[in-house]
Amino acid sequence: MSKNSFDKFKWKWLAIPAAVAGMGISMPSCPGQQAMQQQIDALQASNADLTKKVQMLETQNKTTAQDLSQIKQLLEQMTNAIQGQKGELTQLGTAVKELQARPVPTAPAPKARTKRGR
Repeated sequence: MSKNSFDKFKWKWLAIPAAVAGMGISMPSCPGQQAMQQQIDALQASNADLTKKVQMLETQNKTTAQDLSQIKQLLEQMTNAIQGQKGELTQLGTAVKELQARPVPTAPAPKARTKRGR
């Protein structure tokens, strides 16, 4: 190939992709491309909303887990207090039953008063 034919060959292969790119830029959009872009935009907006909701739910879940942990700690403390009171109430109940089982002491009969000096 001569230099002149090589230049023609080179320009030919450069002109074809440039022409295709130019047609792609200058041609109107494909039918349905606008509708598809609207769907993509709607899905992106929906995805953003769902991401916000998920983040909010994760925050609520963490808060609920912390509250549950505190509830468990308080429940353990209450259980220990109630068990301690149960033993004391059992002893008190036994003491009350013993007192009820004892006979009631009778008071001594009052002494008769005697008249003095009259």
